[in-house]
Amino acid sequence: MEGLINIQHFGAKLRSRDGMFTVYLPDLSGGGNARTEEFAPAHIQTILLHPKTSLSTDAALLAERNGVSCIILDEEGEPTIFLAGTHPSRALEIWKHQLLLHGTPRGLDFARQWLCSKVRRKLDWLPKLRSYRQDQPDALRVINNTATSLQDTLLKMGDLSLRKVTEAAAELRGLEGNGQKIYLAMINFLLPSQYKFDGRSRLPSLDLFNAMLNYGYGILYNWVERALWESGVNPYFGFLHTGERKHKALLFDFIEPYRPWVDRVIFKLCVSKIATLQHADPRSGGGLWLNAEGRKLVAKSVYEKFRQKKIEVGDQTWSLRQAIAKDAGRFAKNVYA
Repeated sequence: MEGLINIQHFGAKLRSRDGMFTVYLPDLSGGGNARTEEFAPAHIQTILLHPKTSLSTDAALLAERNGVSCIILDEEGEPTIFLAGTHPSRALEIWKHQLLLHGTPRGLDFARQWLCSKVRRKLDWLPKLRSYRQDQPDALRVINNTATSLQDTLLKMGDLSLRKVTEAAAELRGLEGNGQKIYLAMINFLLPSQYKFDGRSRLPSLDLFNAMLNYGYGILYNWVERALWESGVNPYFGFLHTGERKHKALLFDFIEPYRPWVDRVIFKLCVSKIATLQHADPRSGGGLWLNAEGRKLVAKSVYEKFRQKKIEVGDQTWSLRQAIAKDAGRFAKNVYA
């Protein structure tokens, strides 16, 4: 990612020298091929530090003076610690604007745009579903009815007045929820019998489809949260979802447009009968867990989709994984407008 120093090499050290960030990368093989890389602070926005790496106080001061965000990740790659100086950095300025937008029509409009994008991506999938079922009148009927309902949802979301923010937020959640139920009912209808499910279930997942969907969403949550932190955006300060302590409200808002891509991946694994009950194990108390092979299957499929699928962001084409980062960066700029 442009503007990012991602330090994950075991034993790597971030230092400063002559006003530049220097990253020392040791040669763990003992071959004497250690190297040092330099980065100008003016070109860096975010520094990510993985476990078993280190940061000097001089480098931390250089970052603070140049408004560069320093984030420490845990063993799972989850952002855990944000290093903030006593003077407002770019990230803190973004956080301030996020808070100022909370509870305002403009803030809620960001969430509405993300929900509308989610609905449009669901609609974009339906022609492909139709194309494989031209000789299945019942399936075509369900798909067409779903298209009509989602188009109605999209129109109502777009026409909704946001002047009374609390009431509008509740109505947006209701519209999205009703549309989601109809969309999931369509997916359930189209699935082979062994994959059918009775609504969404999370903890625990009550069936194989939900177990795979939840794991795929978990991967997506990690990518989206990291993109937000890297762009200087605080995932806790949201507009539509509740903002309780330890509740990443903006993450839940911002992730919505990307969920349909995970839905497609899991649906394909089921209709192709690639996934089976051998990919999951029963859990005590009921429900299913994906086992190691199941997690590997879902992760590989989601990674491939988000690496290979290209979409437009602005006037350029990016992979889905890149698009998440670009959208996060664009949002960071838009909160100032």
